[in-house]
Amino acid sequence: MNVAELEAQAVERLGERMVLDFEDEQFTNLQLLDWGRRLQRGFAGLGLKHGDVTLLCMMNHPLIYPVFQGIFRNGAVALPVMFMLAEAELRYILSDSNAQGIVTDAMNLPKVREAVKELDRIAWIVVLGGEDNPSASPPEYSLDGLLKEAPMESLPAINDQDLAMMLYTAGTTGKPKGVMLTHANLLAGAEAAAEGAEIEKHTATRIMMSAMPMAHIFGVGVMMAGYMTPKRIADGYGVQMSWFEPERFMQLIVKHRCNTMAAVPTMLIFILNHPKVDEYDLSCLDEVVCGAASLPVEIARIFSERYNCRIREIYGQTESVGIGAANRISWPYKPGSCGKAYSNTELQIMDENDYFLSTGKIGEVVLRGPTVMKGYYQRPDETSETLRNGWLHTGDMGYLDEEGYLFIVDRKKDLIIKAGENIFPAELESIMFEIEGIAEAAVVGRSDPVYGELPVGFAVLKPAVELSAEEIIAHMQTRTAPFKVPAEIHFINALPKSPVGKILRRELREGLKE
Repeated sequence: MNVAELEAQAVERLGERMVLDFEDEQFTNLQLLDWGRRLQRGFAGLGLKHGDVTLLCMMNHPLIYPVFQGIFRNGAVALPVMFMLAEAELRYILSDSNAQGIVTDAMNLPKVREAVKELDRIAWIVVLGGEDNPSASPPEYSLDGLLKEAPMESLPAINDQDLAMMLYTAGTTGKPKGVMLTHANLLAGAEAAAEGAEIEKHTATRIMMSAMPMAHIFGVGVMMAGYMTPKRIADGYGVQMSWFEPERFMQLIVKHRCNTMAAVPTMLIFILNHPKVDEYDLSCLDEVVCGAASLPVEIARIFSERYNCRIREIYGQTESVGIGAANRISWPYKPGSCGKAYSNTELQIMDENDYFLSTGKIGEVVLRGPTVMKGYYQRPDETSETLRNGWLHTGDMGYLDEEGYLFIVDRKKDLIIKAGENIFPAELESIMFEIEGIAEAAVVGRSDPVYGELPVGFAVLKPAVELSAEEIIAHMQTRTAPFKVPAEIHFINALPKSPVGKILRRELREGLKE
């Protein structure tokens, strides 16, 4: 089985159905499959062959999934990147991955043109909203033109161990690395996600609201989940935005009566703090799937109580197709936990010597199972370091309770060590969120000649709120050990974030150095 076969089988099994509402335009599964088959022929005509890497740099658009399938159906490798990447970042990934082709859109084309200069390996650029220009260097072709090709229904020989996708890690601790994922990885991820979502228990139509990036590991997961839909709930569909805008997001939830939504913690914070939040009744929601970063317990409590919905936290990494642990909606809710391991995943906690730790002990989260990557592209040393003794070492610190629920404490690299004592930023951030006037919070370590490191807090205040650093520190002194309380609090307008809403603590640390 491969990903292209799975899509075709899903259409045959479920029949034609509306699967996507994108900016008030509807698309069916048969339409997306037809586009994928046309792009298979179009890409093949440009010379795309088995094993070739094609980079995808596009804003959210209904054609993203057919582009993926057009690449998969040729036995080639899709390399999606965030469209907000800078020119230098694009050039690095194109060079490091040995990509042969690029699919982009008119908005990103100028940046892509600059990025490919002096990269002789790039054979072509396909542009949504562009024009054919075969004399350009490299040649450019219209994506709309390729969609006029006759659909190709046959597939070449594709093994489930063939590479299907590469995604580059964020590079928070060094140069980004290409994560190699096979067809088998993606299929195992889809099976795990279906189990974690308990779709076998669903009887009502599921309408999901999302503004998450489609050309991303989460978007791939949504695409794959659609292929796993049971026939009894085949009338469900996804509502997708081009990008996240809080008020429009709330409007669409109300319009479609969405009962589930995909989010990162930042999105929940923006909704709760929006000046028009009281104008929209989001009580139709019964499930919020939240991942990508730690969700403060207080934010989860406020959101779930306000809308009488269940926050279902999930945990995973690109290196494991986004699969690690998940809460199941039928299970008891444990504040701060991201649930138990998926059914096809083993999850343990290890110390610095790679020994397993007992219940309640904090250590590094490690995973193994069929979702774990093949390795990092052309980086054998880093692959060996991350995949040790059959386990994926995630770099996340956490512990398991007596029932096997996982609690993520923080990233290993974000750990603050003050005079030999460990301080976890996420714990302090949760305490800061208890203060009603704080909209966003972050804690990082600052170098100190006496203690080694000192915790420093950053706060974004809600509009018209006046709050002093002394008041925040005084509250924190009542909620945690004195040595953990930040030495100082800085007020800023917004926290630096990645395209998927992760707080970029590295930039905060660099700012403190400066």
